[in-house]
Amino acid sequence: MTISKRYVAGRYGQVHLRETQAVAGQRPLICLHATAYSSRTFEPLMEKLAGRRQLIALDTPGYGQSDAPPTPIALADYARAMLEAVVAAAASPVDLLGYHTGAYIAAEAAILAPGVVRNLVMIGIPYFEALDPVAWRSRLCHRHELGGELAQFSERWDYLVASRDPVIPLGRAFANFRDELAAWPNGSWAHEAMFDWDADARLPMVPVPTLILNPQGHLAEPSRQAAALIPDHAIEELPGLSPAIFDAGSERVAAKLEEWLGISTLVSSEQG
Repeated sequence: MTISKRYVAGRYGQVHLRETQAVAGQRPLICLHATAYSSRTFEPLMEKLAGRRQLIALDTPGYGQSDAPPTPIALADYARAMLEAVVAAAASPVDLLGYHTGAYIAAEAAILAPGVVRNLVMIGIPYFEALDPVAWRSRLCHRHELGGELAQFSERWDYLVASRDPVIPLGRAFANFRDELAAWPNGSWAHEAMFDWDADARLPMVPVPTLILNPQGHLAEPSRQAAALIPDHAIEELPGLSPAIFDAGSERVAAKLEEWLGISTLVSSEQG
């Protein structure tokens, strides 16, 4: 199985993506990652679904290898940028999967372009209104200024590598560390946009069928509360899976996606 990489033109420069081969009769599944990582997140899932469904994983602007906007942007601007990349990269309509920050970007994209987005999958919904949004904003939107000392990276190394979830291989953890550092000093921009997005107002406007895959962890209950705001939704609880869902449970996730998106594909075909 080969994962290809390429760029498409975007409003802020080039958008980098990873993709598997197209599959006849199947809509592409577009994947949007968490902040401040990259499309690399989805490689285990891409491997599991190769030959059965095409996955196209995008680096959001300013992350991975995608060019950054010149100044902070709103979450709707991330969504518009991703929609433009989707149109450039694949034949629409598509299905859309978002993880953490990517879940909100995906939801906004579905609101903006229901003709492009047929189905939505959300994982790890960052509905911090159910927790302590002030404390979490302070934690996730902390700006990392670039200095001349190696010690400035020690906290992120400890969190992402030394103290990582045991299910995450060392090489993957190191790749996450590199992705986060590549976004410095503006790696918090997408988190800032995420906290500014009015989830209570926007989630009820999601116009497409939505599946919430819900692993255990601190966002499990917030995801349930966020799901209740979405008109046409289904929740699949994933007990025993940590938030490192693509490393720990890509096979389970792939099976759930095939089941749910496969049924949707049949219904869409029957409806013409």
